[in-house]
Amino acid sequence: MTLGRVGGAPVVVSPTSLLLGLVIAASWYPLVSGALGDLGAVVVLGTVAATVIGAAISILLHELAHGLVGAALGRPPIRYELLLWGGRTSFGPPQRAWSPWRDAACSLAGPAANALLWIACRSALDSGALTTPAIHVALWAIAWLNLALAIFNALPGLPLDGGQALASLIAQATGNRAAGLKAAAWGGLAVVAGIVWLYLLQPLLIDHRRPSATSLILAAMVGWTIGSTSWRVLGLGGAQRAAARLDLRSLTRPIATLPAAAPLARVGAALDDGAALALITDGPTILGTIDAAGLADLGAMREGATAEQACTVLPAAAITTSLTGQEAVDALKAARAVSRWLIVIDGGRMIGAVPTGAR
Repeated sequence: MTLGRVGGAPVVVSPTSLLLGLVIAASWYPLVSGALGDLGAVVVLGTVAATVIGAAISILLHELAHGLVGAALGRPPIRYELLLWGGRTSFGPPQRAWSPWRDAACSLAGPAANALLWIACRSALDSGALTTPAIHVALWAIAWLNLALAIFNALPGLPLDGGQALASLIAQATGNRAAGLKAAAWGGLAVVAGIVWLYLLQPLLIDHRRPSATSLILAAMVGWTIGSTSWRVLGLGGAQRAAARLDLRSLTRPIATLPAAAPLARVGAALDDGAALALITDGPTILGTIDAAGLADLGAMREGATAEQACTVLPAAAITTSLTGQEAVDALKAARAVSRWLIVIDGGRMIGAVPTGAR
């Protein structure tokens, strides 16, 4: 579901993000009920709902901070997403010379935004101006949630922002991106070990109590996301070793760039001359694509039609700057869901298209 656009980039909410909201509500309800139960069920449920909404806004502002810094440094965002485990900001190709420290700045902008939100909420609470108990409780929860988001996301493990920043800073210092990713991946496994200790082993071995179901569910969701990403980056499985050998540049097929007003006969000629895909443009703007299968589907409608009228809109997920390894595999999977082709960009230049296998 698309909520709207910020700076031209769509803000998309995945249905799975509702599960995260339910987990937050379930974990927060007993505490709110104990603190505000005398005020009635409506107040309790309203406070829980306000906390969940505040959490969603906090996550969205976290992602918007990534995009704002990226745009300021020359790499504008093309998509914001709210997902089961939080959020994700996707960026387009850089519009100027790019270096790893800029990636680190973009990554750390999210936790910094949450830290600022925590300061703002604490200032409001400490001012004494909030006399309504329900508002005070909800704002208190949102304040501590933002502090947790700031600290947790800044941890130096993939795919957390701190891990991305660590990988980028190592790449900036050494020129070795792979070394940075491996260091951050080991950091990710260390974070998973910390989660297992905090939510499972410490309650059982030290506190001699059973962990709550909500804590275990949340720990499993977060731990799996971090652990699986770090595992892939380190290549600790057979599929990961195979993915490490993937290079999209070796799979690209030629692209022909044609103007919007080009007749379809010209598009057909370009495809007959060896191009696998026709990219239809209006100046610097990409309008869409046409391939042989799409041209054949038009049938008699080809007569008198222009490329602009016949092209298929190119989704953002069908363009990638990831060329090798697991990132390239993920890009190919994402493109397969929306397009028959994945446009590959290398050094700011489109070098070709890779068939995704989609029909």
